[in-house]
Amino acid sequence: MMIARSHSLSKLKPLISISLISQSFKSKPPSPHLPPNPNPQFQTPSKLQPLTFFKPFSSSSSSQPLPPLSLSRDGNYDEAPAAPVCPGCGVHMQDSDPKTPGFFLKPSKKDPRSYKLGPHLEPVALESEFNEALKKGFVIEPEDLSLVSKLDGLGLESKPEKPVVCARCHSLRHYGRVKDPTVENLLPDFDFYHTVGRKLALSSGTRQVVLMVVDAADFDGSFPRKVAKLVSDTIDENAAAWKQGKAGNVPRVVLVVTKIDLLPNSLGPTRLEHWVRSRAREGGAEKITSVHLVSAVRDWGLRNLVDDVASLAGPRGNVWAIGAQNAGKSTLINAIGKHGGGKITHLTEAPVPGTTLGIVRVEGVLPGKTKLFDTPGLLNPHQITTRLTREEQSLVNISKELKPRTYRIKDGYSVHIAGLMRLDIEESSVDSVYVTAWASPYLPLHMGKTENASEMVEKHFGHQLQPPIGENRVKELGQWVRKEFHISGNSWDSSSVDIAAAGLGWFAVGLKGEAVLSVWTYDGIDVVLRNSLLPNRSFNFEVSGFTVSKIVSKADKASNKSQRQGEKKKKQNDHQKDSVTC
Repeated sequence: MMIARSHSLSKLKPLISISLISQSFKSKPPSPHLPPNPNPQFQTPSKLQPLTFFKPFSSSSSSQPLPPLSLSRDGNYDEAPAAPVCPGCGVHMQDSDPKTPGFFLKPSKKDPRSYKLGPHLEPVALESEFNEALKKGFVIEPEDLSLVSKLDGLGLESKPEKPVVCARCHSLRHYGRVKDPTVENLLPDFDFYHTVGRKLALSSGTRQVVLMVVDAADFDGSFPRKVAKLVSDTIDENAAAWKQGKAGNVPRVVLVVTKIDLLPNSLGPTRLEHWVRSRAREGGAEKITSVHLVSAVRDWGLRNLVDDVASLAGPRGNVWAIGAQNAGKSTLINAIGKHGGGKITHLTEAPVPGTTLGIVRVEGVLPGKTKLFDTPGLLNPHQITTRLTREEQSLVNISKELKPRTYRIKDGYSVHIAGLMRLDIEESSVDSVYVTAWASPYLPLHMGKTENASEMVEKHFGHQLQPPIGENRVKELGQWVRKEFHISGNSWDSSSVDIAAAGLGWFAVGLKGEAVLSVWTYDGIDVVLRNSLLPNRSFNFEVSGFTVSKIVSKADKASNKSQRQGEKKKKQNDHQKDSVTC
């Protein structure tokens, strides 16, 4: 160590290298599984155990790979599933083929006392090469773990291990996107009626409670009409059998409206619940036990929901969370787990439709032996989001509180919501009609004459009116079709009716008289006429022309800036060429 003090840093480098190599040549006890080396003096470094400073995050070499599985989306409904199930999405897990759904890597076990804490390690260099400890002539040996006991004295405890999830869930949680989109196509369609429907239709057995989860900002687009009809028919059949003295297990339906924090504060809960019950009856849910308005983000209404569901399910019942894709089922269950019994669930949450792939059994969230099941989101092909790319979905997805954008227009004028929907005022008995657009704030609007509508499609769809993003996407989305509506109203101060497109938003129309309206969107998208959900309009009116969204505005500025810089460079190059010629 005295030598180290008298030498410069450049001369110490080879000494350190020689020291490390000499340590690697130290004699070690022979392995009981290998024969002793008769000539230890001829032992080469290649036969030695290399120095290992860390162990990579990878599958354990000792663990046997899981057998290949037939693709299934039944999840872990059974008490003991045949194979491990991802706790995040419910898909059967396997570690043999990364190109097959359910692939995962099993992390190696780590010492909680030293992993990421590194109390026995010293920084390599606070200056250029070595730390002050080495300059003073002493080094903290890696074998010295005396500082670990000090951590225990400070009360530091190791965190509980997180469950292992599939690579798809890991990518969604950390990057907000699917790791490999091609793997998604290998998954079979989720057969709700075979997997869940037949369990709900049983006339005997465990009590069944159906949590019908609906998105407040897209009620009609996310309302599961087929499930509502199935459950209503089952209730009628089993109730009739029960009255005749036969076995009749009548399911209880709890309608849960999520994401109410996206609606303006001006909407009262009484009016909202009345509107929800009316729309649910029209959608086929005739037998609703209770309605709950909740926000998993703000913890609104969760306590009442847990108490109600626990009383309906009893000590051993089954509770099924059912709803459309991206309606917020997994987020709701995670919030219930934290708010109810303090049980931490690990369901994957992401603003991506179809996050849950199979049935996920969640126990310990509700009291007693009540079991809660998260089910894959039901695909509604009539929602416009099913045709959009991930980038386009991020623009359409409503993630902030809705704000009204109101136009005061007359006959012969139109309003566009991006390149996805258009409203025309064809005829009206009054001079003015108030049209309020309720949609994502990232979607641009346009108001202009109807006679210029075809020109808008040709010149601005895919550019200033996004989504769709790009001219090619306009053709890929399908044919632009028209639907006609005859409406009437009795007030200019509030909206009377809504014209809603599934997965996008809606136009709220206020007038004192009658009018004939036309709505244009892509073929196959559900468009419904309903009573107004949000009657209040904005007091500040939008002007004609483009109302540019934040995203498109930034993109235009960046595009214009790069274009100006390109033109400036071109002029400089031309000027230099002219000067050289002269």
